[in-house]
Amino acid sequence: MQPHSSALKASFQRYVECQFPRVLTQMDRDLDSPTFGCFDRNYWHYKIRDFPSTILQQGAFTLEAIRTGAVASVSPTATIDQWCVGAVNALGRQVDGRGRVDEYYPFEAGYPPAAFGLYAAARLLFEWQTSAPELCVLVDTAPLKRLAEHLAIRVEQGATNQQAAGLAGLALAAKVGLAPELTARVETLATLIFEAQHPEGWFNEYGGPDFGYLTVTLDALVDYYDATSDRRAVVAIDRAVNFLAQMVGVDGCLPSTLNSRNTDYVVPYGLVRAAAWNATAAWLVAELFGSMANPAHFFWSTDDRYHCHYIFASIVRSLPHLDAMQPAQTPQVETSTWLEGCGFWVHRSLGKSWTAYVAARKGGLVRIHQQGSQPTVLDNGWRITQGSQLWTTNWWSAEWHVEKQADSVRISGRCQKTKFHRVNPLKHLVLRLLAFNLRQAVIPLLKRGMIFRPGSSVGPSFERYIEIGDWGLRLKDHFGACREAVARVSIRQNLRHVASADSFSREELLSGLSETAPQKLDAEVITVAEWTPPEG
Repeated sequence: MQPHSSALKASFQRYVECQFPRVLTQMDRDLDSPTFGCFDRNYWHYKIRDFPSTILQQGAFTLEAIRTGAVASVSPTATIDQWCVGAVNALGRQVDGRGRVDEYYPFEAGYPPAAFGLYAAARLLFEWQTSAPELCVLVDTAPLKRLAEHLAIRVEQGATNQQAAGLAGLALAAKVGLAPELTARVETLATLIFEAQHPEGWFNEYGGPDFGYLTVTLDALVDYYDATSDRRAVVAIDRAVNFLAQMVGVDGCLPSTLNSRNTDYVVPYGLVRAAAWNATAAWLVAELFGSMANPAHFFWSTDDRYHCHYIFASIVRSLPHLDAMQPAQTPQVETSTWLEGCGFWVHRSLGKSWTAYVAARKGGLVRIHQQGSQPTVLDNGWRITQGSQLWTTNWWSAEWHVEKQADSVRISGRCQKTKFHRVNPLKHLVLRLLAFNLRQAVIPLLKRGMIFRPGSSVGPSFERYIEIGDWGLRLKDHFGACREAVARVSIRQNLRHVASADSFSREELLSGLSETAPQKLDAEVITVAEWTPPEG
C-alpha cells in the first residue's frame, strides 16, 4: 500500500533528521582552517590522504537545504551562509591551473569529480542568483570557469550518469555566466545523450542498464531541463520512468543484483521532480522511498562516501518538491516482459504474489521477489576455482549467447576469468608516477584491468536453461569438463569492481535457490534447482 503524501514527506524528513549530522561531520567547519569547506574528512581531519577528493563537495547540497529551511529542525543562520560559500570555494581550491580535479588518487584528472563538482557548484550559483545574490559575489568563480572549460572538451560514453552530470553542470555554468561561450557545446553533448538512450528506456552503464545510476542520470536531466527548457529531457525522463516501473516487484523493490554496475540503491530527486508531471514517477517514489525512515531500507547500509556526496544530496534536494507531486498511479504491466535490448525477463504470477527476474546477459542470474514477509529468493550463479584461478558466471557481458522462448530462456558461453586486486605502497607509487605523467590517460587502463577485463571469457563452458511459469521456476545448469576445477554456488557479491557497489545487504544472509554442494568438473556436470511458490 502506498503511503499518503503526508506520510511520504514525513518519511523523508525523519530520514534527513537522522542523517544530516553524519553529512556535516564530513565538512571542515572551522573558518580559520586553510581547508575550510572541504568535505573530505580523510584529508582535512584524519590526514590519511594527501589530497582532497573533489566529488565529495556535493555535500554542499545539504548545506543549501539547511540554508533554505528544507531541513525542518535547523534554523538557517549566517553561519550556514558562510559554510555554503566555503564549500563552493573549497571546490574551487581543488581545481588546478588547467581545470582538472581528482577523486581517487593525485594527478587523476578524473571525469566524475569534474562533472559532479561543477554540477553542484553551478546549481548552487543558479539558485543563489535569485534567492541569495549576496552569496554569489563571495564565490571565486575563476577556478570554476577553468573547470567548466576543461569538462567541455571531454566525453564519458561508458557511464551515462557521469556524462549527464557533466551536461547539467555545463548547462548550469553557461546559464549563470561562468562559461556562456559553451552553449553550443552543451547542445552537442545533449544530443549525444538523448540519441544514446535505448528504446527500452535505459542508458548505457558499462554495457547495460543500472537502476542506481539511471536515477542519478534522472537527477541530472531535471536540472539540465531547468537550465535549458529542452523538452528532450522530459521525453527521456518519461522513458526511463516507464522502464523502472516495469522492474518493480510485488514487494515494491527493484531487483538490484541485475544491475550492470552492481549498485544496490536508487536516488529520489529526479523521480520526485518528474512526479510533478508523471503519475508513474509519483508511484515509484512512494514504492521505493516510502519506508526510508526504516533502518531496513537500503539507504541505511550505504557507505559514508556515497551516502554523503550524492545519495543524501538527492534526498535533501527532494524535500521542497514533494508537495508538487501528482497523485501516484500504479502502472499497468504485462504478466511476462522480455526486454531484448538488455536481456531482462520479468515474470509476474497470476495471483500477483511473486515476481521472478532473469538477467540473461549476466549469466542468467535469477531473483524471485515475494509479497508480504516472504524473503527474496536468490540465485547468484557460480564461481569456479582451479588452483589460484578464479572464474565466475555472474558477469555482465555481451558474449553470453541468449535464446529466448515463450516460457524459457537458454544462456550459454564461457565463464569469466577474474581476480581480486590487492593494494600496496609500491602499486600506489607506480600509479602516482603514471598519473603525474599521463593524467587521465591512465583511467582507461585501470578500467580495462579492474572493470571490463575484455577477452577474459575463456573459462569452462557453461549453459543455463531457465523455465518459469505460474507453477514456479526451474534451473538446469550444464558445466563443461575442466580438470581439477571445482564449481561452487556464488555468494551475492559480484567480482566486477565498481566503487559504489558492495554495500551490505540483508540478502547476503539468505540461503540461495540452489543448495548444491561443490561440484568437481573433471567430467561434465549437470545440476538442477527448482522453486515452488508457497501455498496461500
